[in-house]
Amino acid sequence: MAGEWIPLDCNLGTKPEVLELVDETGLPVEVVCWRLVQLWSWAALNSSDGTIKATPRRVASVAGGDEAFWLAVERVGWVTFVGDRIVIEGWEKRFSGSAKARALHARRQDSYRGRPRDAAPSQGCDAPPSRGGDASPSPQDRTGQERTGEEKKEIQPAAQVATSEPPKRRKRSQPADAVSWSADAGWQGISDADRQEWRQAYPACDLAAELAKAGSWLKANPTRAHKSNWRRFVVSWLTRSQDKGGTNRTPGVRPDERAPPQPQANRRFFRSDAQKSMTDAEHAAWRRDQRQGGMVAALAGSVKLTDEVNQ
Repeated sequence: MAGEWIPLDCNLGTKPEVLELVDETGLPVEVVCWRLVQLWSWAALNSSDGTIKATPRRVASVAGGDEAFWLAVERVGWVTFVGDRIVIEGWEKRFSGSAKARALHARRQDSYRGRPRDAAPSQGCDAPPSRGGDASPSPQDRTGQERTGEEKKEIQPAAQVATSEPPKRRKRSQPADAVSWSADAGWQGISDADRQEWRQAYPACDLAAELAKAGSWLKANPTRAHKSNWRRFVVSWLTRSQDKGGTNRTPGVRPDERAPPQPQANRRFFRSDAQKSMTDAEHAAWRRDQRQGGMVAALAGSVKLTDEVNQ
């Protein structure tokens, strides 16, 4: 008994997006393809328009892998995470019910063509009633049988089976994003508002340094320098840098917010003679006080001894 199914390309393992995922994640191509098939199968069972309430972590628990793998799938343009939802790109073209409807129609046509030719035709509503149970043909039919030597049979077309298709989602026209990158011009279209927003969202990242690193990486990987959404690429790049500790690898602190290093004179060290931590200046003052205290004590003792001798 056939179950649910989804259409797949025969060259799935050699598609540029799959090869890009293999290069970026270091996983075998069969593992990447299997996870994609698991995602599409799960979406076909739980969605009618390619949108499911799921985060990268939930998708990883259903289709395998981890959050980093599904964020890489988002970067190649096959899925999009919007808040707590995942959108399967190209759903209407590849995974909607129209493909199944066409396949079922072709199966019905093949079944009809393979039906035996001597099957009794079905009578419609306009067929004349039988006369007292007599199955003998009318004079007109008898004349036709005498001419052709065989009974004429009317072939009725197979009835169309109604198939329910989900309503097609209306695509809204969206303006093209101004952010772009090229090997010659570098980053273009990044506004001051974008920079301010990214600095607030990723405080551990030095924005200028991270954009320069991203541009160098794109030049070193020209096959991956063709993105349809550059803003999403920049945000993903900054997110990974933030999660790893930022540009300076100090989580939550930007380079220009670091406290300046203390000079050597202000550093405290443990002094064994004083049994406490002191700076160099504090230790010198302590030793001076000790010497003065010793001199005062010695002078007082000398005065006391003189008084005792005089008595």
